[in-house]
Amino acid sequence: MIVYKMEDAFIFIAQQDHARISGDLVSAWQDALFLSAERREELNLAAYEHDSSWIDLDRIPLWNDAADAPFSFRDFPGNIRFVFYSRGLDRVQEISPYAALLGSILYTTLAEQFRNEDTVTFVEREFTRQSAIIEQLQLDVKLLQQHAKALLLCDELSLFACMEKPGTLREHYEWFANGFSYWFDRTGQTKMLAEWKNESTIELEPFPFSLDIDTVLSYKKVSHADISKFGIAEAYRREQHREHRLRFQPKKS
Repeated sequence: MIVYKMEDAFIFIAQQDHARISGDLVSAWQDALFLSAERREELNLAAYEHDSSWIDLDRIPLWNDAADAPFSFRDFPGNIRFVFYSRGLDRVQEISPYAALLGSILYTTLAEQFRNEDTVTFVEREFTRQSAIIEQLQLDVKLLQQHAKALLLCDELSLFACMEKPGTLREHYEWFANGFSYWFDRTGQTKMLAEWKNESTIELEPFPFSLDIDTVLSYKKVSHADISKFGIAEAYRREQHREHRLRFQPKKS
């Protein structure tokens, strides 16, 4: 669950809803930026399904007493989440080993950034999965690396849209104030900057997509008063999902 606090409520965004935005972004990626058009549909599937392991975890939010707030994906106990990560990747692998490979690379990349005792076993197990799938499919490693980097970037762009209130100034973000690593520029790795133009439009520079992306952010807004009255699980259940329309477009000069 992606969670952030407002003055009178918490905003909850299910990981699968965040992943849908990632999928919409990846699906619009310019073909010319890849070495070939091979396995594009499996890349798209990997983006849409990369957080399907959270579906069961997100059914009922849990309260973090230490933080006096709901658990989010940032602080959810690793000994629980990594079990579900592996199960989710197992399910995706039954449909598409390549999509599972990309999801596994995404997870291990993130886990390595926050390496601790909870991540070691998971990362080692996933490295074994990755090696087996690469050997099984006899993959072009350079294309795989491009796909993995595009997936990571689109995952982060979706998080930019989900982790703070729409319209928040970039410099107020904890993770993305300095932009995103971008590996598809001819001059080598550079930065991509994302800025809210208004509460429904995010401008990107550079813009690696073939068209403007219109998508929907689904969320629940649960008041602090209802949490105090009913408890976190019941207060969350009572709320209906809301939708916020989003557009990603090139930065206007």
